[in-house]
Amino acid sequence: MTRINRHCSYEEKKLILEEYLLSGKYEGMRPKEFSAICKVNYRTLMRWGTRIDWDASRIEELKRKGKKKGVAAVAGSNLSEGEQKKILEVAAANQTWGPLKIKQYLWRHEQILLPQTSIYRYMKSQGLVKEREKGEKEEGHTRRFEYPSPLAGVQMDLMYVKLSSAMTIYLVTLLDDFSRFVLVSRFVAVKTMDEVIDILKEAVRSYGVMDCLLTDYGSEYVSWQRFTRFEALLCDLDVKYIASGPNKKENQGKLERWHQTVRQELRQRGPLDYSHEAQLWIRDLQNRYNYERPHQGIGGLVPADRFFGMHEEIEAELARCRRNENRERQIYFVCRVGERKLVVSGQRQEELSVLMDGKPVEENTSLKNSVGKKISRGQK
Repeated sequence: MTRINRHCSYEEKKLILEEYLLSGKYEGMRPKEFSAICKVNYRTLMRWGTRIDWDASRIEELKRKGKKKGVAAVAGSNLSEGEQKKILEVAAANQTWGPLKIKQYLWRHEQILLPQTSIYRYMKSQGLVKEREKGEKEEGHTRRFEYPSPLAGVQMDLMYVKLSSAMTIYLVTLLDDFSRFVLVSRFVAVKTMDEVIDILKEAVRSYGVMDCLLTDYGSEYVSWQRFTRFEALLCDLDVKYIASGPNKKENQGKLERWHQTVRQELRQRGPLDYSHEAQLWIRDLQNRYNYERPHQGIGGLVPADRFFGMHEEIEAELARCRRNENRERQIYFVCRVGERKLVVSGQRQEELSVLMDGKPVEENTSLKNSVGKKISRGQK
């Protein structure tokens, strides 16, 4: 290897670039890696390449090398076979997901941390990425208001869905603003106040009373002439009620995002045939949305992580995995029992790390004898 200093001549610059770009010994090596060997900044290497006058034969050879190198990069050569298989599995099961959401899913559920660009290149080589048309720009994202805790604010809205028989049914949904957790999502044949009240009561029975409820000015909620039974129920429950003005869908943007997911999944699946089939389908989609699908608005966590108050423990454990050299360490059990938060992590055949409320069980005297002994017996 020819090493050069800052005062090197034109020929020395040309020699070092030829060695990098034309020699088979360094084929596939990244500029940063090569710059560390030859002691030249990699940006300087690239700048030299544009300024040096190459012979015509050398230029053609460089182009051929560049094409071969580009193909290998697009094909995801830096990903292992197992990683490529995982990407294909997740992409096949979730055809509407892009590289970022797949990256978040693999990191949240599998503790496999991959660069988004590598996932994108591999998906592009497999024909799984839709190319954006020239001149088309992605809409900017603006961070909006968010309630500080679960059930502090809940959004409620309806959307219509057509069955294969052209019959229209309505999807009534309540969604927690803080966590994006779908409390209830159910199809009804007609959008009446009685149906809306029944679904609201179902959400209260399952998860408790919310502090504030946000809806639009639909006739199933409010009336300009009188105080409705829906508003009377909210008064009895001591729930603050906010009805947003017309043509202001941004007030319920988080719920509109759920509706967008429903429409995307329906386009992939095709129209539903019967109302009872629609109920089973929406229940399955709701579970995947709450417990499996990473949400970009909450940093790649799933809505259940936030709703049940486990997001801090999971983020801390993921950060611990990121810092550790040993990537075999995996989260494999996280739960909340009452007010206590339990995280069990580690390799299955090694000693497990057991944390209660963020502290090791050994430091928690009330649980040392009960939980600690059960975990040790389970290992044996």
